[in-house]
Amino acid sequence: MATVLTTAFFLTACGGSENSDGSKKTTYSSCAITKSEAVLAADRATDLKQCWDGVDYEEKNLALNWCKQKVSSYIDSAYVFGHSVEFEVASTNCP
Repeated sequence: MATVLTTAFFLTACGGSENSDGSKKTTYSSCAITKSEAVLAADRATDLKQCWDGVDYEEKNLALNWCKQKVSSYIDSAYVFGHSVEFEVASTNCP
């Protein structure tokens, strides 16, 4: 099973210490799939709805490792054959 994961990260640091959703601006709080190369449109749409939060990593590499594990587990449990996805970590919680 070949799954390719691509990462991005976003950390907001403007004014105040909290985002409007209550998450800390100085930590990575969520992980979301931002692009999917699944063959079926329905699978791509489902992939893009995936988001996990509930952590507060200050270190980018820890957040990315956590996110990669979440995304890999999701792909492995949802599909017989993996596909390429991109994901990002952010300072805000999932919508």
